Amino acid sequence: MPNFKNISLTVKEILDLSAKSAILADPKSKAFCQLYLNQPTQDRTEFIKSLCKDHGLKNERIFQSLTSLASSNKTLDEFNKNFRQINYDKLNATLRPEYNNLFQNLARVKDGVSTLVKLRADLLEVLEQKRKNEINFELEEDLKIMNSVLKNMLILWFSTGLLNIQRIDWKSPATLVEKVAHYESVHQIRTLTDLKNRLSSSRRCFIYTHSTMPYEPLVILHVALTDSVSSNISNLIKRYKSSSDQPETEFDPTKCTNAIFYSINSCQKGLQQVDLGNALIKSAVRLLLEELPNLKNFHTLSPIPKFKDWLDLKIAHKIENKLDIFNLEKCFTKNELYYLHNHFGTCSFSDLIIKVKETLNSIQFKKAVEDFDTSICEFKNKDADDFRLHEILSNFLTRSCAFYLYYEKKNGYAFNSVTNFHIKNGAQIYRVNFGGDQSENGWKSSYSLMVNYGYNLQDLDFNCVNYLTTKSIKISPLFEKNLIHFQQAKI
Repeated sequence: MPNFKNISLTVKEILDLSAKSAILADPKSKAFCQLYLNQPTQDRTEFIKSLCKDHGLKNERIFQSLTSLASSNKTLDEFNKNFRQINYDKLNATLRPEYNNLFQNLARVKDGVSTLVKLRADLLEVLEQKRKNEINFELEEDLKIMNSVLKNMLILWFSTGLLNIQRIDWKSPATLVEKVAHYESVHQIRTLTDLKNRLSSSRRCFIYTHSTMPYEPLVILHVALTDSVSSNISNLIKRYKSSSDQPETEFDPTKCTNAIFYSINSCQKGLQQVDLGNALIKSAVRLLLEELPNLKNFHTLSPIPKFKDWLDLKIAHKIENKLDIFNLEKCFTKNELYYLHNHFGTCSFSDLIIKVKETLNSIQFKKAVEDFDTSICEFKNKDADDFRLHEILSNFLTRSCAFYLYYEKKNGYAFNSVTNFHIKNGAQIYRVNFGGDQSENGWKSSYSLMVNYGYNLQDLDFNCVNYLTTKSIKISPLFEKNLIHFQQAKI
């Protein structure tokens, strides 16, 4: 008998016992958690499919209930009078899958909630198999219903009022400190010295945990305390070979006026679409103000994933003379175009953009970006023949990125997932930073650009509601300067 069949038998026992009393089912629920977590991935996958098929919605029963209700020949007044007494419980039971009772019973026992978080992570993996045509349409629909049921349960169980916010420092439990390093996906923590730097006196690290998962971070937020709005990530995550390489300077947090959120990580795939990051940022702001009332400004320093891929595609469209909403010529001033045509010896914009593409992907330009001084926003080698060229290309990338963040949409909302997350939280787009991430990953992702999102505490709720209802993105005057070349009426 396959191993997942043993779990299926346990499920049946849980459902049978819980029909008499939930307490009777607790021992079997505890056994289920151990059984499930100890199964190999393939067996867990087969179990989820089996659970969907054997204990999901029964279409025949739903059809019969709805047909019976529709043919009852009751008037609306009679229906309103008797509905709750006669039909509600019956209809509700018909529309509630059997595995709903399983999930509720599991949540009663130790490790039950964490097992359900893992089960949903596995469920999402199964749904992703659709791309490989490994599940049929009917099964996919059933799996989506199960995902919706479980997601809605987790949203209730992980509401922010039930979460604990903790500051993590070097004195925190070793298990939590290790997991802070393990779950960092934005800016990898490579060494113990890196980790100590992230938890130093000039940094703050906050996590959310749940009472049922006290040593398992749900989401992690890294904050830097600074005296200005940071424009370069390497200044915040300076990497030292050893602790002895770190400068021995005393840090006075009371002199800091800015808090920079430079990394936020969701740690549990099973809590996907359970919005915790937004709440953690707001809770962290509250704690920071209690500790440091001198803080005035709250900003992020955020990556711009897939911007390079987007811009490369737009350039390819222009070269191939394909129509596109993005007008590349608007990314240059007349003086810049005049200089570029003279520099490259081109007459048409199509020929010019080919040369621009070649230069953008040249080793020489990449090296110039790596040496760009973000503190004064200038290329270091001012004597280079290509200094003016590199300056124009940096302007081109910055304006293109501003268009991407502000105008590129998906269903009316910001196309970029990071932008959509922060704007939905009530933030504004504050500033695009050329050379913000001069690492190899930064170059491959966004031609080294990063962006600041500003969190003005008085405006968060208004901005959030305005974005969700009118799809309007709040921007700063500083950011707006990059958009003056684009005529909104033609976008």
